[in-house]
Amino acid sequence: MTATTRGSPVGGNDSQGQAPDGQSQPPIQQNQTSSPDSSNENSPATPPDEQGQGDAPPQLEDEEPAFPHTDLAKLDDMINRPRWVVPVLPKGELEVLLEAAIDLSKKGLDVKSEACQRFFRDGLTISFTKILTDEAVSGWKFEIHRCIINNTHRLVELCVAKLAQDWFPLLELLAMALNPHCKFHLYNGTRPSETVPAGAQLAEDELYARPPDPRSPKGWLVDLINKFGTLNGFQILHDRFMNGSALNVQIIAALIKPFGQCYEFLTLHTVKKYFLPIIEMVPQFLENLTDDELKKEAKNEAK
Repeated sequence: MTATTRGSPVGGNDSQGQAPDGQSQPPIQQNQTSSPDSSNENSPATPPDEQGQGDAPPQLEDEEPAFPHTDLAKLDDMINRPRWVVPVLPKGELEVLLEAAIDLSKKGLDVKSEACQRFFRDGLTISFTKILTDEAVSGWKFEIHRCIINNTHRLVELCVAKLAQDWFPLLELLAMALNPHCKFHLYNGTRPSETVPAGAQLAEDELYARPPDPRSPKGWLVDLINKFGTLNGFQILHDRFMNGSALNVQIIAALIKPFGQCYEFLTLHTVKKYFLPIIEMVPQFLENLTDDELKKEAKNEAK
């Protein structure tokens, strides 16, 4: 299953007939996704099953950890073409790179991999900006949208793994993924939630989010927020504020932004337990800033 459009997600596999300029005709045509104003231009794709895989040899302490460089190079090539392609299908470059980044981040080894850091800054950001916010979103098939949400769940897992480290590019991506007004969530607004099935009687303290409007439940967004919670993301966020270490205005804004956008979806229990203490401490933090610190914060905001 391959999708090609002026702005879309595809399986990055040269053997699938991808031409260097992105004007490929994939061998399997029935599941294409095309943007409204252009066809056979940009899309999501799938790479070979064994790409960048296999058992890695034991790693020396000072050695750079293994990372799928081939997949990273292919992703960079596909997403930067004029007729771009984002490989979102199972075992595609994006999935392979996300899994590798999650693994390194959980082990605390991502900072030792220049390739992984470059993926965070460039390939990851560009890929999700395209598949979540591009106008071409409305031209893709359901199968492609399902692949996108599956990869977005992996993005949330990566963001939680790095949450305590204030990694700004990932916090921006988390805000994008949880924005109910992004193209992807608007287009999929009627999708039901899997974590909060229609008619299910679930207690508030069993959930982190629920659909506020049954007419437009944005169930996939609800599932992303609940995924963040089940991975202990809200507790990590709460603890980050309560320990108070190295907080500044930029960090506070970046940490709060994703949830300020989707506040309507948060359960009352989530707001009271995790955000009320933050809401109470932030004004106190700001009041305690000296004049010099305020000037420094203002300069940082202006940059």
